[in-house]
Amino acid sequence: MWLLMAVEQPLIAAVVARMSEATRQLAAFGVTFSLALFIEGPVIQMLAAGTAAADSRENYRRLAAMMHLIGWSATAVHALLCLPAVFGPFARGVMGMPEELLEPARRALVAMLPWTLAVGFRRLWQGVLIRYGRTVVIPFTMVARIAVSLITLIWGLITEAVPGAVLGGLALSAGVIAGAVASRIAVHRVLAELPEDAESTPPPMRWSALALFYIPLALTNFINLGARPLMQVGLARGPLPLESLALWPVSMGYLFLYTSFSLSSQEVVIARLEDEASRRTLTRFSLGLGAVLGGLYALVLLTPLWRLWFSRVSGLSGPLLALAPQAVALALPVVPLAAIISLYRGALVRLRRTGEVTAGIAVNVAVLMALLFTGVRVLPIPAISTVSAAYALAFVAETIFLASRRPLKPFRGTADTDEAKADPIR
Repeated sequence: MWLLMAVEQPLIAAVVARMSEATRQLAAFGVTFSLALFIEGPVIQMLAAGTAAADSRENYRRLAAMMHLIGWSATAVHALLCLPAVFGPFARGVMGMPEELLEPARRALVAMLPWTLAVGFRRLWQGVLIRYGRTVVIPFTMVARIAVSLITLIWGLITEAVPGAVLGGLALSAGVIAGAVASRIAVHRVLAELPEDAESTPPPMRWSALALFYIPLALTNFINLGARPLMQVGLARGPLPLESLALWPVSMGYLFLYTSFSLSSQEVVIARLEDEASRRTLTRFSLGLGAVLGGLYALVLLTPLWRLWFSRVSGLSGPLLALAPQAVALALPVVPLAAIISLYRGALVRLRRTGEVTAGIAVNVAVLMALLFTGVRVLPIPAISTVSAAYALAFVAETIFLASRRPLKPFRGTADTDEAKADPIR
């Protein structure tokens, strides 16, 4: 699932890079995508909520009601930001965007209006599928998403009926809608078979308990994704702003191809961490995963493969192609550290210490912002390189913080996991 999502970003960037005004449209799409990710932040953890709490029909109804409340509220914010009278002052005054990017980015944001609701409900339904062991169908829902996105991109590339940034927004919206529809079809039978609340099922969860469980997880993504627009601010205020903004979605999409494996390993840790033996196995697995992915990432950068990817696949040329190697190389530490952070986060969620996960993200973002806004003002290098280095150092800081919380201290037996096995939302 994560890998298919990771493929989507380079695919869109590669198509936009081959259309008219490639640099301008890539930069505008990068800004729009960051804003859309920030707006959808509160619904991301619906996957975890559906997996953990959809154990009865009434509990599912309450989760769906929460999703409606959060999703429609976020969509209202999205729609408000799409208004020219709102977007212009925000993008110009707060984000410091170049004037030439304002209208392309706003139009792309309009194209992504269905994004948050579609993503939220897809993740809720996929969480239900995971809870009831129907994981085999989830990749097919993601294939539906990628297929529709690809069809939209091919149409736009051939006809050039819309600018590149708008095409990227349309492809994302069409894809997530297709994924949501496919997930709803796949989960239909599971929802029909959910048990009604009775003596044989746990009592419905309280709204207050549901909020206490979900809010720390939602804040984790909200803080993390909130850094994306702030990074755009740094890119816009440093040397070579237009080129840096254009290259950012390409470099982040390439990085996501590797970190997607680590993101999925977090769910493995949550599901499998039970005793000392599993702790050792999961630790070895995560460290090995990070080492392999980091080695592959470095191999591409140290061989002619980097030109094959960024020139032939991503479609970069001229100044953008020249800037790519340094920016991508500076982000290298993120790849192995992402696997370690997923190990620590998974263990903390397994132990129901979700507040410490949020604190780790807060440390990450604080370091990122401090280094970013200092660096783009004093370093005489392209803004994209400064931001990449700050991004990597922020991951170092989060790793150190999470390690200090000792989420993987040795288990002496199954008694130590009683807290983890207790239901946190009753």
